[in-house]
Amino acid sequence: MAMKFWTQRESDSEDEESDYGEEIETGGGEPSTKIADNKYLKHSYDSDSDDSDDQKRVVRSVKDKRFNEMNATVDRMKNAKNINDWVSLLDCFDKINKQLEKFMRITESEKVPTLYIKALVLLEDFLSQALTKKDAKKKMSSSNAKALNSMKQKLKKNNKQYEDLITKYKENPEQSEEDEEDEQEEDEEEDSEIEDPTDIAASDDGEEEDDSKDGWEKKMSKKDKLMDKQFLKDPREITWDTINKKFKEVVAARGRKGTGRFEQVEQLTFLRKVAKTHAQKLEILFSLVSAQFDVNPGLSGHMPIHVWKKCVQNMLIILDILVQYPNISVDDKVEPDENECQKGADYYGTIRIWGNLMAFVERIDTEFFKSLQCIDAHTREYIQRLRDEPLFVALAQNVQEYLEKVGDFKAAAKVALRRVEHIYYKPQEVYDAMRKRAEQIEGGDEVEGQEPVAVEENRGPATFVVTPELVPRKPTFLESSRALMDFLVSLIYKYGDDRTKARAMLCDIYHHALLDKFPTARDLLLMSHLQDSIQHMDISTQILFNRAMAQLGVCAFRNGLITEGHSCLSELYSGGRVKELLAQGVSQSRYHEKTPEQVF
Repeated sequence: MAMKFWTQRESDSEDEESDYGEEIETGGGEPSTKIADNKYLKHSYDSDSDDSDDQKRVVRSVKDKRFNEMNATVDRMKNAKNINDWVSLLDCFDKINKQLEKFMRITESEKVPTLYIKALVLLEDFLSQALTKKDAKKKMSSSNAKALNSMKQKLKKNNKQYEDLITKYKENPEQSEEDEEDEQEEDEEEDSEIEDPTDIAASDDGEEEDDSKDGWEKKMSKKDKLMDKQFLKDPREITWDTINKKFKEVVAARGRKGTGRFEQVEQLTFLRKVAKTHAQKLEILFSLVSAQFDVNPGLSGHMPIHVWKKCVQNMLIILDILVQYPNISVDDKVEPDENECQKGADYYGTIRIWGNLMAFVERIDTEFFKSLQCIDAHTREYIQRLRDEPLFVALAQNVQEYLEKVGDFKAAAKVALRRVEHIYYKPQEVYDAMRKRAEQIEGGDEVEGQEPVAVEENRGPATFVVTPELVPRKPTFLESSRALMDFLVSLIYKYGDDRTKARAMLCDIYHHALLDKFPTARDLLLMSHLQDSIQHMDISTQILFNRAMAQLGVCAFRNGLITEGHSCLSELYSGGRVKELLAQGVSQSRYHEKTPEQVF
């Protein structure tokens, strides 16, 4: 049995070797090279070499891909028509409608392609023929007859909006197809194929080096081309209606599948430059800031730093316009008139624009805080990010002053709380360093690190409506941090809601304790009675309360009041979860291993 088994294996291996072919020996006394003469491998190798030599790498445009998909769907409809398959025809009809929507969104054109009209005429004619043949309809299967009835209803409803185009095609189908071919040729000329960079480099050897560096030629995107086509002309030809129509299209596309967030920011930035009135510019700026917030939709990450800086700049421009034109009112509760922003600078009545300055400031502050959480605190990037804090403080100060000026003291109190939360934990030495940093900021320093945005904004026409800088770009600080805290918390105590007052009180207690003023901090805590109601507040306020109590206990210890310090800190240390209570991580446990999420 063993001999039989081994002989069988030998014969199998011989068969396998014979399948792979004989070895090829090279003559002339050279050592033989063993290459398997496999016809499949040889064919693939030859085809690869032929493809690399003869063919040129081509990248098709998205428009061509969508058009080819529609063409393939029309071919499927013709095949289904030949075999009288109404189920497939119904599927193809639904599919081509979806493809048409994508095609129109990509091309940003209002003209329906002739291919789609041709498909509608094809379906309409075939449907009328099928309905006349009653005997054939009776012989249909139940699914096919059901699909026929559905097609009858859907096609009748769908063709109402294309009646003129269908009539025009039926009158002269050949002329319509010729027009479609001419349009395709023009598009092909505009959207030239992108060649391999090595081929471009070889063809551009005789040209100037400045025109093509490294063999690449910079091309504009399809949406940029459309923008330039519409707006790179005489400013007198651009009307308010043109800009308003384009603005509504961009805003309507927000949040839809396939809408690029950065592209939307670019388009709104472009529209802001060509706005015809200050009110229209303001309306576009509010949508632009909202679009910049959408750049980072996730909860874990943070807004890109250069986008954050640009967002701060746009908010300052909004304040410039509001200060320059006091008759413009910003409100997020009243729905403004559609043509409200058409009123120019010579209109002295009230112009209502949708917007919420306080909510935008809070979101900008939250994004700044999230960026500090995500960046490693031991890197230079973290230090660079901390230097951006005076930018936000300047914005918050200007917004607070404007809200107080217009009489919205409740919103001004919330913005003042954001300013307090940037100051209360800083000792006087750190406060002085931040004040010195704010004084060193020059006009162009705020936009440092925004090269990608600056390049995009230089393209296109100059700004139609020029807005002078009326609000200061630098924050103003009082000499003492305690004096600034007293000024801000007094406003919050007067106009703030319950949560805002509670957080301001805790920040005030923390700052007094930081300055070693234990009696004042203790009296504020006892008078506020926050220790009785803190368990009913939100988590972030509870964390702030725990930190204030910890700072108060350390302050008592520094002042030699050991008993008072023990009473402040004993409750924090009683449960053995100090890090969790202060939101500084997860405490070590013998039988529990921390996950990265808990450490963060």
